[in-house]
Amino acid sequence: MVPEKLTGGTIFDIQGFSVHDGPGCRTLIFFKGCTLRCKWCSNPEGLHQFPEPLYNVGKCLFDNLCIEACKRNAITPVDAKLVFNLELCRNCSSFECAAACCSGALKIAGYYITTEKLYELIRRDRQYWGDRGGITLTGGEPFLQPDFAASILKICYDANIHTSIETCGNIPLTNIERSLDYTEWIFYDLKQMDSKRHLDVTGTENRLILDNARKLAYLFRGRLVFRLPLVPGFNDDDAHIQKVSDFLRSIGKDEINILPVHHLGREKYALLGMKYYTTSYKIPEKEVLERVHNVFQSNDIRCYIGSDTPF
Repeated sequence: MVPEKLTGGTIFDIQGFSVHDGPGCRTLIFFKGCTLRCKWCSNPEGLHQFPEPLYNVGKCLFDNLCIEACKRNAITPVDAKLVFNLELCRNCSSFECAAACCSGALKIAGYYITTEKLYELIRRDRQYWGDRGGITLTGGEPFLQPDFAASILKICYDANIHTSIETCGNIPLTNIERSLDYTEWIFYDLKQMDSKRHLDVTGTENRLILDNARKLAYLFRGRLVFRLPLVPGFNDDDAHIQKVSDFLRSIGKDEINILPVHHLGREKYALLGMKYYTTSYKIPEKEVLERVHNVFQSNDIRCYIGSDTPF
């Protein structure tokens, strides 16, 4: 059930004019918070559910204005850079540190927004979508904020706005179920069929993900499109593609979208004080994509490469 009173939640971006995440031209809403820690993640600012500092040391004047402004003493100078204590930052809602920064070195990733305000922004975009557009909730993991996700999906669905959502599936099914009546498309990630290998690279086993996929294939009456982020050396071999094909057929589904791993988010890791792991993964070449595509097709699984999707 969706609460009668509209709610709100934490997001880190709203992006218009997207044509790769559902039919038509769409507005993407990026939710903060995720239950996985995929080493190739291109949105690391979406991993934590709370707003957090983005720090560009190259722009820093080291004038101590942010340190003096921080009421929680969460900022410490270490070896010609600033270090932020996220355990202290996570309880902040005012971010005086970013307001005090005059060089642009310090910004905040994420902010709280009410459903009413978000819907107001969505309505402004509606005139640009055309006949087939709508919204897509992404992230992060939208279902980690189930009340907020259900609330915005319902108000859009009731307004005849096409609704879709992207999920990793690693959340309780109850978080998903409350949104199903207001969701028309679900994009569902499958990363690795072997649970141990999944754990090694994402930080979590895949049992809940696969179990939820089976249940959604039965429960969800909209369009359920599976996605496979293709990571050479991790999940691109023929044996693994065969296992993915077998799984899809076992739950009565026959389409998948393969998304080649990329490095477009690498600069954001440094801003968050995080290590970037993805350089060990090569971007798959055209021949690899075609091989994987052909294995899926030979198993009667419709396979779309990258943005080449029949939406």
